[in-house]
Amino acid sequence: RAIWSVQQTADMPYELLVSCAPQCVAANRNAGLQRATQDLVAMLDDDVLLPACWMSRLAAVLAASAAVGAASGHLVFPDGSPQTRRERLADGALWDVPIPGTGFLYSPARVDDQRFDERYQGSQWEDTDWIWRVRARGLRTVVVGGVRVVHDHQLRENKWLQENMGHFQETWGRLPREDESHSIPLESWRSWVAPPLP
Repeated sequence: RAIWSVQQTADMPYELLVSCAPQCVAANRNAGLQRATQDLVAMLDDDVLLPACWMSRLAAVLAASAAVGAASGHLVFPDGSPQTRRERLADGALWDVPIPGTGFLYSPARVDDQRFDERYQGSQWEDTDWIWRVRARGLRTVVVGGVRVVHDHQLRENKWLQENMGHFQETWGRLPREDESHSIPLESWRSWVAPPLP
């Protein structure tokens, strides 16, 4: 789905790299970075649908300020309801927050070719750790208003979740506070039900 979405919506030249070996998400992301040759890199999960002009709009935010380390779209469920704490974000507005790892654009050179920590098993928390390390460099990470990214994520059992959360807490000495998270509460994720098809 994400591959099709990139092919349909990209409005800048791009090189598409897919890394889906049977290993943790962090290792797959690093394998893709090892092969990347462009000045900008977009990290995308496989369950996103991207809007028109997402690439140029996020790139423009990075070009406008060297203080921005990474830029993300505003995540919504397939029915348009928000997956982030900020329900509305004006077109072009920047929300300075640890962004979702679901889909973002950044410059490897700006973050000193920072890679993902492969001690995170499976998926979850490796992206939050990466974003926190970008912010620890003094760079901003921002959600860009008007760039609505549909995230068709289904909650399912994740056997690595607790272990990865523990690794994050051990690394950073704590878990994120509510104001340090872009996401709606887990209870809201669980209560969302896909609307029936017509």
